[in-house]
Amino acid sequence: MSQFDSIGQFFPPKKKGFSEQLKKTFNNGKQLLPKSFKQSAKQAFKPFFMLKTRVELLQAGVQPLAENWCERGVSAHRIYLDWYLQKFTADIKGHCLEFQDDTYTSRFRDRITKLDVLNKDYIPNATIVADLTQPNDLPSNTYDCIICTYVLHIIAEPEKIVSEMHRILKPGGVLLIAVPNITINYPAYPEYWRFTARGLHYILAKSFLAEQIDIQTYGNSLVAAGELRGMVAFDFAKAKLEYNDPRFPLIVCGRAVKSEQ
Repeated sequence: MSQFDSIGQFFPPKKKGFSEQLKKTFNNGKQLLPKSFKQSAKQAFKPFFMLKTRVELLQAGVQPLAENWCERGVSAHRIYLDWYLQKFTADIKGHCLEFQDDTYTSRFRDRITKLDVLNKDYIPNATIVADLTQPNDLPSNTYDCIICTYVLHIIAEPEKIVSEMHRILKPGGVLLIAVPNITINYPAYPEYWRFTARGLHYILAKSFLAEQIDIQTYGNSLVAAGELRGMVAFDFAKAKLEYNDPRFPLIVCGRAVKSEQ
């Protein structure tokens, strides 16, 4: 889903009645429009919606614009993660592993010979049910690429899972990893950590050679502040999203390669 996926989602909830019926009619008619036209319309009206969001921020007081960020659109975190993985598409090939679902590896199926989805508990789309912080039967030197996004911060002992991912990677295999730094802490999810660039490098270097690790950050103070207030990617101009200030990262990403030796 694009960060500009729906104009309708940026309208605040309204009371049922004529206005609700009007909105429903608008949304139904919108489905009949060509995709190219809708994309152009979204871009044309974007300044209006950005202004509207800032007015709503003033009215919201100390509360965020939404309790669930997904209600308003695609978060800046997701956009940054997409940008990062696009930089390393050449690594996503052969026998791959992803956690919980195949959100990212599925985009590169023409380069993938085999795909495994791992989850600690059984879920319908999991091909492997295992806890990498505990003894398991996964064979060593198996995967060409592991994509591990937003996992380490919910693991009490992240060093263990990094060590296991190193073990099951083939020599020369690549780990692409992403962790949050500045974001909401949802009480419903058992989160343990937030990672700085130095912190992620430290964890990875316990298993990978330091010279085989590359760390990158995404975000800046404006987007970070907006993230905490419930703003999403659509609420920012592209240039603002692209500006990177390592002091205020929303997301910290790492690429680690297992030594050939």
